[in-house]
Amino acid sequence: MTLLQSIQEKSIQELWKESHIAIDEIVVPPSSIILSDPYRDIANFAIIIALVIYLIFAHRRIVAGMRDVLAATTNIKRLMSIETQSNMQVCRNTLFIFLTLCSSFVFANIAYATRIVGYEYTVPVKFAGIFCFIMLYFFLRKVSLHFLAWLNNKPVFRLADNFSHTYCCIWYILVLCSFFVIKSIPSAPMGTMRYCIIFSLLVVLIPYFYALNRIFLQKGVSHFFYILYLCTLEILPIAVLLHLNFS
Repeated sequence: MTLLQSIQEKSIQELWKESHIAIDEIVVPPSSIILSDPYRDIANFAIIIALVIYLIFAHRRIVAGMRDVLAATTNIKRLMSIETQSNMQVCRNTLFIFLTLCSSFVFANIAYATRIVGYEYTVPVKFAGIFCFIMLYFFLRKVSLHFLAWLNNKPVFRLADNFSHTYCCIWYILVLCSFFVIKSIPSAPMGTMRYCIIFSLLVVLIPYFYALNRIFLQKGVSHFFYILYLCTLEILPIAVLLHLNFS
């Protein structure tokens, strides 16, 4: 009876220490598990340093281009003045390249965090791929619009190509602002950026299409070529972006 009483007085943890250890090993709070990717951190740091160097060497043109782009958001005359003055075009194009690099960096990290596309690639590969894809799209767009301008003898199509650079800069600015706001909120998931990208794009498209409509109607462009231009070079890329974002 003495042995039985001593056993009954002991707890289960004292009798079966292995089970106590197993329980401690299994029940681990998820917050205590920290997954780190040092290669990603090093790559992001190197890309940021390259962007800062670009900003240092071209800060005057970037600041001037930022001022002109923001002023042209709701002012058609200011928008037209950018396309008629070469120095303003150079500043706008410098800003466009810088913002494309910054946005490609943001898009690469979003794709890495949310596994949207190309999850097997590293951040530098995604960054280079996204930047090259954006520049290739604008190059093909430029060639197509110049062909339409030659076919219709209407230089307004070349003007539409320049407009897209200005409004794309505005979209980049909204995307970058959204990224910094979300990164400043620890509890905000990175997946929220996917909706910010689409929402900011819709905000920019409203004044962009309004400006295009005014310019094309003033220049007397054929409705057939105008609709063809909208469907192939404007609506189709947006549809592809929506598909990649929500697929």
